[in-house]
Amino acid sequence: MNFDKPGYELFKGVMLAHLILGLHIVIFALIGLVVIFFGGLARYWGWILMGGLTLGASAAFLVYRRLKSQGRSLAAELRGLSMPAGSTLEVSFLGGLAAVKFARPGHSAPEIPPPSAPALLEDNETQRVRELTALAEMYEKSLLTREEFERAKAAILNSARQTGFGPGTSGN
Repeated sequence: MNFDKPGYELFKGVMLAHLILGLHIVIFALIGLVVIFFGGLARYWGWILMGGLTLGASAAFLVYRRLKSQGRSLAAELRGLSMPAGSTLEVSFLGGLAAVKFARPGHSAPEIPPPSAPALLEDNETQRVRELTALAEMYEKSLLTREEFERAKAAILNSARQTGFGPGTSGN
């Protein structure tokens, strides 16, 4: 076969893809035979898991070694991809079971605003503590004078006494 023909690289790629698919079929068949031979997956799941992890780790190592021998870096190649500003690149494995997202620097996920309404099942004491905390923060930021702070604090605490709940009441 002439290696200088323009379609040779395509042919090589197609043949490699077929070889990989064929090897996957062989591996699945071997795993099936091992499961049948050893009496079931439940009995030898630890060994099967360790074998799969070993195969995966050795495949990752071989890919890493091949990239390094060619002087290539996966991270550098991904950084060199041309992507529009604000977009992300997602690489998923195993049908989406494992995924990795790459984003341009400065791109961040949109922030979700905190809920503006108080919780529906918030008790009176928790609500008063939250209001007093917000009042104290306003006073610390010098948004309120001392007199306004004292009046608002007294109003919040008086509402606690009027409901019959809180410290010093018999409603508890």
